[in-house]
Amino acid sequence: MVTLLGVFRVISVEKSLYTVEAFLKDSVSEDSVASIKSDLYKIKWVDSVEYVSASAALEDFKKHFSEEMLSLVSDNPLPASFRLTLQDRYKTPYYLNTLSAELNSMSLFDAVQAPVEWVERISSWKFSLLFWPFSISFLLLTTLSLIIGNSVRLSLFSRKLLVENMKYAGGSSFFIVFPFVLEGLIQGLVGSLLSVFFFIFLFNSLQNLLPVAAVYLSGYGWMLFLVVLLVTFLSVYFSWRSVHRFLLSDRAGGT
Repeated sequence: MVTLLGVFRVISVEKSLYTVEAFLKDSVSEDSVASIKSDLYKIKWVDSVEYVSASAALEDFKKHFSEEMLSLVSDNPLPASFRLTLQDRYKTPYYLNTLSAELNSMSLFDAVQAPVEWVERISSWKFSLLFWPFSISFLLLTTLSLIIGNSVRLSLFSRKLLVENMKYAGGSSFFIVFPFVLEGLIQGLVGSLLSVFFFIFLFNSLQNLLPVAAVYLSGYGWMLFLVVLLVTFLSVYFSWRSVHRFLLSDRAGGT
């Protein structure tokens, strides 16, 4: 489930990759910038057009890289550019390639950059990235329900004589069911908490080995809390259901 959460974050990041950077050959005036932006907006699948001046590109470069990389250059070597984003319905590798090719064909631009390779790779993996974590999560939850249900039934059958004696002694349904429900609550809570602590230990070890993965798999605390609630609920529910059905079947057999 944590992996599935990370996959959704990767897919959300993919939407931001549909950006094309077109670098100008020469500097242009402000009037030319407005005219070029107007022409670029005429492209059907373009959502936004942003002009990045040479000075703004230099400031952005300094934020991400060391200034020593520019120490051998006296002037600003970075060209001005236009940054274009695609509309949401056109955010596919096909339209990203098409837009890049169209901008490359314009003599106004010296070079065009777009993360086409990454977009195509994520797009081709998207189904597998969603299908397998979801399927495994569903399979584990189903298996967990069967294990808890069968464990509670075995525990009940091993104490069948005790339950019958409590019933014949005049014990109410609540008096008989409550100890099993309390036992299920404690076992589900303790078991799920132990597994959560073990998971946190494993994840912290993984985070030290792969710091990049930690960015997409962070913020999973609320999900672990939901897992504890889910496992505890399943344990309590199957405890109540098994004893309740046993009492009803025993009552029906007695009548």
